[in-house]
Amino acid sequence: MSVSEKTAIVNAVLLRPGRPESREGLLIEGGRIARLLEKGEAPPEGVSAIDAGGNYLAPGFIDLHIHGGGGDDFLSGGSRTLDRIFKFLPRFGVTSLLPTVSATATGQIRELVGLIKSYYRGKEKGSRVLGINLEGPYLSIGKRGAQPLRFIRPPSLEELKEILREAGGAIRIMTVAPELEGAIPLIRLLKRSGVVAAVGHTTADYETTRRAIRAGLSYATHIFNSYPPLHHRQPGALGAVLESDRVRAELISDGVHLSPVVIRLLFRLKALEDLFLVTDGVAVMGRRLKKFTMGGREVTVDRDGARLPDGTLVGSLLPMNRALANVVDFTGISLSDALSLVTANPARLLSLEDRKGDLRPGLDADLVLLDRKGDVRRTIIAGRTVYRKEPAHR
Repeated sequence: MSVSEKTAIVNAVLLRPGRPESREGLLIEGGRIARLLEKGEAPPEGVSAIDAGGNYLAPGFIDLHIHGGGGDDFLSGGSRTLDRIFKFLPRFGVTSLLPTVSATATGQIRELVGLIKSYYRGKEKGSRVLGINLEGPYLSIGKRGAQPLRFIRPPSLEELKEILREAGGAIRIMTVAPELEGAIPLIRLLKRSGVVAAVGHTTADYETTRRAIRAGLSYATHIFNSYPPLHHRQPGALGAVLESDRVRAELISDGVHLSPVVIRLLFRLKALEDLFLVTDGVAVMGRRLKKFTMGGREVTVDRDGARLPDGTLVGSLLPMNRALANVVDFTGISLSDALSLVTANPARLLSLEDRKGDLRPGLDADLVLLDRKGDVRRTIIAGRTVYRKEPAHR
């Protein structure tokens, strides 16, 4: 469908963040939502229609933290690799994302930033790029997780300035360990540059994290993972993050990275609007592989996740539609409230609430049709169907 054409979606159950379900439809024109259709309202004359079959119609999902999928990862580089990933992700309802670059050499970071920003500036291949997430390289060696040791290094304002210049405004989130020498000035630079400064892969104590929050730190990367445990006499970074109303947090709801008990506690400690579901997906997400190589290291895959030989978790295998279903199962919140964590909340974090994250007229027609099991039946980006699940043949 051309973006200049009109199309209608009918016989749908509209699922909007934080709102009651409603049986309606909507009209798409020029790649945007033109208006909502009342229950039973026929499409305008001459307008083609998609019958939703009574399935949920929701805003497209936004993944703020993802390293790859479908057999590829962003560190592999090359536009063909990126194209494959962006075309693969809509099968999970992901209509937009922040490709996440983990710790690597300065030259490779700059090369990847230059490549990814071309998609941010308008090159379109499947899921839309809303910016770049830098997970490192200024991280704690002791809490580096699966990040390669040889690429972990102390904060460098000059290096970061070079990367920011290369990015030209494309970097939206960056993770830093605030206890490292030079981290606080770096956090101030990120804030001045309009980048969300995040804590993660850290051994920071409570007071150090509080200083970082005062300097502009406002986000927690995959909370609880790669942090010291929350101790009753040494609350550490987690204590500061959970206590502060200034810090929002992302979580991985695969049931492996976090116990459902911890997820329930997190939802009591943080406001719903301050939480985000992310996949932290790696190359094997969506593929049935038992082993793969990452950064020259062999990774073993089983039903509990992907791990290095020493047992360290390597990202996640969790697709976003399953993350959404899991958090409903784990916490008991409504599906519409859970939807906020992958639509309205990330759109607001990125100051894109006037374009993404809801089904309001005027917003981009980034949409996903979900059945009652949480399976994606169709994904639409800017009014065009980019993924459709074919019915099983009997």
